[in-house]
This record gives sequence, C-alpha cells and structure tokens, in this order.
Amino acid sequence: MPPAEPDTCRYRLDTDSSATLVLPDGRKLGYAEYGAPTGQPILYQHGFPGARLEVAPLDQVASKVGARLIAIDRPGFGWSSPHKNRTFLSHAQDVEALANHLKLKHYGVLGVSGGGPYALACARFLPADKLRAVSLVCGLGSPDMGYWGMRWPNYLGWTFGQRMFPGLCRWWFGREPGARLDLSDEERLARLRQAFEKDKASMHPKDRAVLGDVDFMRVHLRTAGEAYGQGMDGFSLDFKVLNSNFGFRIEDIRKDLPIHLWYGRLDTNVPLQHGEKIAVRVGSNARLIVEEDETHASIWANFKEEYLGELVTAIKA
Repeated sequence: MPPAEPDTCRYRLDTDSSATLVLPDGRKLGYAEYGAPTGQPILYQHGFPGARLEVAPLDQVASKVGARLIAIDRPGFGWSSPHKNRTFLSHAQDVEALANHLKLKHYGVLGVSGGGPYALACARFLPADKLRAVSLVCGLGSPDMGYWGMRWPNYLGWTFGQRMFPGLCRWWFGREPGARLDLSDEERLARLRQAFEKDKASMHPKDRAVLGDVDFMRVHLRTAGEAYGQGMDGFSLDFKVLNSNFGFRIEDIRKDLPIHLWYGRLDTNVPLQHGEKIAVRVGSNARLIVEEDETHASIWANFKEEYLGELVTAIKA
C-alpha cells in the first residue's frame, strides 16, 4: 500500500532495499537494509507489532556512524511467511540463516522494545565466532519480571489480556488507525492525527515531540501496513511468544559477549525494572545505560547516534 504524501516525508518509505530469503523449510524471510552498505552489520529486531521498515528514521545516522542496518521481519509480519510453531530459538536460527546468506563474517544485534527478547535469544544462540555484541533499546524482558511500571492499558494487556482474552486484544489493536488497512492512507493518517490530539495532554512532552511528528506518523503507518498486511495472526502469535517462557535462561548468555542496555527512567511502555533485571541476569558483561529524562519513544529517537555508534565500536573491537 503506497504511503500518504511520500514526497513530503524526510524518511524513506520505499521498499527498494527490501528482499526475501527462502529458508530451508520453504518459508520466506523478509529483510531490508539501511545505513552504510559497507558498514558494520547490525541485525535489527523490530518492535511489537512492527516490521523491517520501522528502521527508516535510523537510516541517515546509521550511515554517519558506519552501521549497515539489516532489519528482519518476524514470521507473519511484512514479507516473512507465517510460522505457527516458532520459538525464540527458531527465530535465532532464521537470523543466522540470513547472516550466512549475506556472508557476514561478524555482526552485532540490536533489539528494540518487543524486539528485546529476540535480541537476547540471538545473544544466547548465535555463533560466538561471529556475534560480537548485542544492544537492547527499551527492550522488553521476560514475563517473570512482571509488568509493574507500565501504563495501565499495557499492564493489563501483558498481565492478563493475551493470556485470558486474546480475541479482545486482537480487536483492540485491530481498531487502531495503523491496522485499518480497509481505509485509504489519507484517512489512516487523519485518524492517527486525531487520536494523537485526543491523547497528547496525557503524554510526556518527550513522547509528544516524537509521536506528534507527522513524518514519524507516516513511518508508523507504513510499518503498520506491513505488520498487519497478512492479517492479525502474526500479531497474535508474536504476542503469545513474547508473553511465554523464553525457552532459555538469560543467565546462560556467554560471558564474553558485550550486552548494552539502553533504558529511559520515564518509560511506561517497557519499565526500567526490565533493564535492571536483564542486567543482573546477564552479569558482568552487561552495561546498563539509564537516561533519566527519557521515555519509550524518546530514547529510541534521541539517542540513535549513541547506541548505534557504541554498537559499531563494539563490533569492530
């Protein structure tokens, strides 16, 4: 679905750098590349719900710091085939298959928000001779860490919604402007702007600055079009996997692997306590960076040069 007013957006909304890999079991894995083509490879794990195109706002900064961002669609999102029996381990295997396909000699992994657990799975299962460093930016932790600190709709959804009322969760997300693919792009954008105007009074000013940017809204809608393009099944299964036992222990991530954890103290989508608990479980190789005045949206948007630059440096080390 073409984006609304693409010529006015300062971010890339195209799929020119997107491609698919056919995996050994016949599934397709969608991915897109941004940043410096010859830079240090970073395998990007998108948020929830999300798709590879969400990294478009990182494109210019990635080029600046020498990062080759390779964003991967999870099963059922974007250009990736559904995989009803997938796990964190199977996704890490998909990521490794793509890295081998691209002939990457070494790389890092970056997981944002709902991509955090997938980045941790990569840290646990990808080969030690190739994976050099992992970063989480406002990355979600495991269900046993609890969801205190989230704003109440998120707390209810993660604590009870997916487990007890999955159909209600599908309906709730399906009514959002991003998921309304039956509408034109212009109508989706108008509804998103209306929703922002309604909710902005209750938002932190730093969230308002990011989420109220019309170009950011266009990227969100373009990404949502990919996330929901195959229907709601990808969303439902991703929610279930993220809200289930990981199938591995964070404590078992190898101790020579640098893990960078970036969190905002004011984040009410993924609370700081998740970053703190991940850091404890990872151990001495974890570096927890807490930005005192940042939120969920703002730490991703305002510190991109810092977290991408640090990850590039760690990959080269």
